[in-house]
Amino acid sequence: MKKLSLSAFNLRIIAIISMGISHIVLVLWEVLPLGFIVPVYALRGITFPIMAFFITEGFKHTSNIKRYMLRLLIFATIAQIPYMLAFEFFILNIIFTMLLGLICLALFDKLYVKAKKHALFIVIFIVILLISSSLVEGSIFGPLLIFLFYVIKDEKKRRTYPLIFIGVLTILMNLLNMALISLTGIEAAPEIQAGAVQLEIMMTRYFIFPIGSFVIIPFLRAYNGERGRSAKYLFYAFYPLHLAILAVIAYALGLNDFSIIGF
Repeated sequence: MKKLSLSAFNLRIIAIISMGISHIVLVLWEVLPLGFIVPVYALRGITFPIMAFFITEGFKHTSNIKRYMLRLLIFATIAQIPYMLAFEFFILNIIFTMLLGLICLALFDKLYVKAKKHALFIVIFIVILLISSSLVEGSIFGPLLIFLFYVIKDEKKRRTYPLIFIGVLTILMNLLNMALISLTGIEAAPEIQAGAVQLEIMMTRYFIFPIGSFVIIPFLRAYNGERGRSAKYLFYAFYPLHLAILAVIAYALGLNDFSIIGF
């Protein structure tokens, strides 16, 4: 049997497809059958690990880290309004999460590795994680995953251990979150307030989503180090475009009134 071999282009296409399908569920969940929602939540856990992995690859091979950061900032800013329109809440989109992860890598290389200012790096790193937990999609898990992909040097281990760690940590954090909701009566997110299917949606949201972190492991391990077809800006162009389209569809179906930006 021929061994699976995937280029960077192949992996990015997998990330884009899984992201597109999962965002359809997140934006249009009210008009979709539960049988479609449940398996798609696992796809949510596939996209970011791939993009996080390539943030570390980009950091290792870029000739200009400041230009790389600026490019992420520009695309993140462009995507923010479509992101807010699609999801109807204010939080910084996933490209900002990728940017924070890249900043962590740059600080680690400059302060921890080269300047030996270990304490300063640790303080800044913790601050970034705390900021991430409240301001960006993916919370602390995003920058943390990017960092783990970078600091683990063995290729097989770095394509496996960070994903297992993040997947297990996500499940544990979700269990804690469910316990807090149960004990305090804090109102849950809108997508888990679906009347008769509330329990099913909650279980899907909290325990199916982390499966993607485990599912993607063999795909990352099949990465052959080759670029494949040129698709440098494909993800960055697709991200805001498909969110804008989904926002318009949601508006047409009466699921979204664009009130987040005062429309």
